[in-house]
Amino acid sequence: MELFFVKTLNGGKIQLPKHKMKCSVTCGSGVQQRDVYCRLRGVGRVAEEMCDRSTRPYFQQQCWHQDCTQYQWVAGEWLNCSTSCNKKETHRQVKCTDTQNIQVNESFCDPSTRPLSIKKCRNPSCRYIVVTGDSSQCSVTCGAGTMERRVECMAESGWSSNFCLKRLKPDAQKKCYVNDCKTFTSCKEIQVKNNITKDGDYYLNINGRIIKIYCAGMHLENPKEYLSLVKGEEDNFSEVYGVRLQNPYECPFNGSRRQDCACKNDYLAAGHTVFSKIRVDLNSMQIKTTDLLFAQTIFGKAVPFATAGDCYSAARCPQGQFSINLAGTGMKISSTAKWLAQGSYASVTIHRSQDGTKVYGRCGGFCGKCVPHMTTGLPVQVV
Repeated sequence: MELFFVKTLNGGKIQLPKHKMKCSVTCGSGVQQRDVYCRLRGVGRVAEEMCDRSTRPYFQQQCWHQDCTQYQWVAGEWLNCSTSCNKKETHRQVKCTDTQNIQVNESFCDPSTRPLSIKKCRNPSCRYIVVTGDSSQCSVTCGAGTMERRVECMAESGWSSNFCLKRLKPDAQKKCYVNDCKTFTSCKEIQVKNNITKDGDYYLNINGRIIKIYCAGMHLENPKEYLSLVKGEEDNFSEVYGVRLQNPYECPFNGSRRQDCACKNDYLAAGHTVFSKIRVDLNSMQIKTTDLLFAQTIFGKAVPFATAGDCYSAARCPQGQFSINLAGTGMKISSTAKWLAQGSYASVTIHRSQDGTKVYGRCGGFCGKCVPHMTTGLPVQVV
């Protein structure tokens, strides 16, 4: 314990702790105390008579911990729901009170235990009906697709409701079929045989499976095939992390990112790119990772698909990330796909889902990155 001393006239010293003891109560008015005694240099604790009592520090003081009053929520009666079915919800008063039932500011009560003050009305005298709209056109121009329609529960007043019985509600979606599809194997074939010059989604026969492919550049001589990523940009991104440790030979916080690290955010190669579509070479069945036609760089420099890196640490502490999610596309990353570590002190960790549709990587070094292996590229297969 840190100590300080009070000089006296007769050679003794009064010694007391620098930090006071806790308050004697958990709420209301109490007392804080500390030990005060006389100490002689080289001897230790001695009788208080050896010290000058006029210099004796106080050993206790009053303290206030917090208000002892107990507060609670009090809820009133619910207001009646309208008998005309026009009222969608009802209210009641909820207030915070003390032990004498006097209303106080709500901040005195525990917000996690506050009773509801609004609820939906359900009037037994009201009729609720299911309203259906017209079905949309089939989602495909050939083969199997789906049609959508509006299915809504409504009260007789015209208000939307959720009181209809679920077993009485028809499906909002149903299957449809429009002729047999003429099977094409490339966007070029569709362009030539059907004289189509419009970019868009088309169905191609890829290794015996019908896959939806986006054809881009249909007005050009050699249109290209792209796979639309159903799971979107949140699950399909590449990143080169821009933060660097001041001491690159450590891996703080068990490898997790922290804002309070001893770091500098100055790596010039940093960047974060998201992807909505990726180009697929249907001849080699490989993803062209450097095609950024349907990519968006959020900040920094553009990062190719399935690539990550950093200049964070030389202690196998990778922070750069990439994510691939092909779920719903009809394709998956081939099990033969490999990633190559590049740079200094490079470290690569790859996680794959069992079905092959998802891959997550953490890569980095000082400085380092990972890219799909040059000999295999990034091969894909139909599911």
